[in-house]
Amino acid sequence: MGIEQRKALMAALTAEEDSKDPATVIGTVSRGSTLTDKVYDRLRLALLRGVWEPGQKITARSLSRDMEVSLTPVREAMMRLANEAALEVSGTRTFLVPLLSRSKYQEVVGIRMALEPLATEAAMPFITAKVLDHLEALNERMKALIEAEKFNEALQIDSEFHHTIYELADQDVLKNIIDALWLRVGPTRTLLSHTYRRRLVGYMNHKTIIAALRSGDVQASRAAVVHDISAGAQNLCLALKD
Repeated sequence: MGIEQRKALMAALTAEEDSKDPATVIGTVSRGSTLTDKVYDRLRLALLRGVWEPGQKITARSLSRDMEVSLTPVREAMMRLANEAALEVSGTRTFLVPLLSRSKYQEVVGIRMALEPLATEAAMPFITAKVLDHLEALNERMKALIEAEKFNEALQIDSEFHHTIYELADQDVLKNIIDALWLRVGPTRTLLSHTYRRRLVGYMNHKTIIAALRSGDVQASRAAVVHDISAGAQNLCLALKD
């Protein structure tokens, strides 16, 4: 997925910020070629945004109705997400949003802490003043959403912040692996405590990342990304069971 395509999809998801109704957030899907891909992209970003809670059941039929498309592309998209471990098959047309165990979440986090600094370093030659301004704007937007207690929308901006950097690395294999890891833990991120959110830990960590990128310091940039991942993981692990 290219940068412009990703931005367009994110814009569609954030158009109705005051709603957590899946029908409102996901929206309808226009007809045309690769309909399954369009449905997949909408569902994928909805999972990243935390539209559904971990452990929640969702049906292909209800999504088909909400998105105003036939059942087949919805089921195909959901099966694709299940193959990526972003959903679990719970029945013929029913899927479950996974609730990761603490050990499984820590496993994913460990891989993220190895790969995301690598992607950040690869992106650094392409970090321009315009990119830094965009990252700062995203971070301020995330702060405003947190202060307005629109936590799920803030998660989506957090995702866009990080993926703006990783996209610049122009390493498709690495990016696809990172995307899959984020997708797997997306709903679990909704369990971050209110105290953690209101302390604006993520916002401050992002400021550190931006400062390191602006200085061109590779090691500081890598360390800032690791710290951001680690801080969120430590808080989330308190809410997860083995």
